[in-house]
Amino acid sequence: MLAVVDPLDAEHTDPFAGKAEFFDGHYRSIRGRVRLELVLERLLAALPPAPGRVLDAGGGTGAYAIPLAAAGYDVTLLDPSEEWLEMAGKRAEEAGVSLTLVPGRVEEAVELVGGGPAFDAVLCHAVLMYVEDPEVALRAVRHVAREGAVLSTLEKNRDGLAMRPGFAGDLSEARRALDSPMAAGRLGIMNRAFRVGEVRQMMVRTGWRPVSWAGVRLFSDPHVDDGPDESDVAQWLDLEREVAGRDPYRRVARLLHTLAVAIPPQAADVDAVQAASYARAEGSTREAWPEADALRGAALNEFLERKGYGMLATTRPDGRPHAAMVAFCVRDGLVYLPAMVGAVRVRNLDHDPRASFVVSEGEGADHRAVVVEGDVELVSDPRALLNDWLGEAWRVKFDSDLAAWATDVAVLRPTRVLSHDASND
Repeated sequence: MLAVVDPLDAEHTDPFAGKAEFFDGHYRSIRGRVRLELVLERLLAALPPAPGRVLDAGGGTGAYAIPLAAAGYDVTLLDPSEEWLEMAGKRAEEAGVSLTLVPGRVEEAVELVGGGPAFDAVLCHAVLMYVEDPEVALRAVRHVAREGAVLSTLEKNRDGLAMRPGFAGDLSEARRALDSPMAAGRLGIMNRAFRVGEVRQMMVRTGWRPVSWAGVRLFSDPHVDDGPDESDVAQWLDLEREVAGRDPYRRVARLLHTLAVAIPPQAADVDAVQAASYARAEGSTREAWPEADALRGAALNEFLERKGYGMLATTRPDGRPHAAMVAFCVRDGLVYLPAMVGAVRVRNLDHDPRASFVVSEGEGADHRAVVVEGDVELVSDPRALLNDWLGEAWRVKFDSDLAAWATDVAVLRPTRVLSHDASND
């Protein structure tokens, strides 16, 4: 848990003072055990083998840091609360493990634990909900993470926020939670909940590629037993594990656990992405898209840069697919997709940043096609792009004033590329 200012009260400097003991005890309840153990299971499966360096940013009393240290990882715990750090040190000593304890805010990670990208994994659990600007925090920890490092976030789920008060019979609070992402929670400190698409978009904008997400604590969330029997815990875990990755259940769980990896901030190498895509492709994919017939190197890049239109497939918030023919420009391997106000694809990408993009031409022996899949960043302030190189490139390519109509710019970073040139058959 991150001990920082209440986002609604900038004058309050330590809203977590005196709450360390209470929160530490949370992990002895059914809710706390489910939260801790399910997240640790997913996290340990995603981490590189120990030993590796892990930053637990806003790690509080060490609930996650201590078991990771016990598993052989070199763990640095960063938290602004001396009280919570003191308890983390005490718990680590009792467990016979060593932690590096650093006082300070997550947003100051570069100054406090920096010196270059050094960490193989970063935990940001119950952090974004409290900080004033979540993207500042995510950028800070990206700067201290190695390329390919794992990011683990755990946040309250906006779409599940009304479930607990509703089941408890607090109907007025349940109705309020339907319309507001803000809630005080059991610690009595105001915090915000996020939809899964919001978390993924923030990751994409700050140098992380979302990999997977799960809903944590659905059926167990209403239970407040502080001393559960171990057999009860095992049964709860078995049930919660079953629904953590299953729709529609995960979408209304109390918490969202999202895993991502650090990506380079520079341009994407489309040819290298394609080579990696073929390396991990299954047999059916290789049959449909023979590697020997692929566009390569300069030919692949020239094809994408020359073409003006492609079919963009996104996912609506209700799960239905959406496809649209869109104009685009390519620069340094990134696909730039301007849109006008109200575009359905922008709303879709705000909910789920994953997209597929198909560019093709010709028929029969003249057919060429490229499929690009990846995560799409919605540029928060596109004016600079519209009035700079993208606007100029648009005038050259389409003889159109992009700034006159475009209000949004989506940027597709390829994570999977396949191509076919029939002339190679």
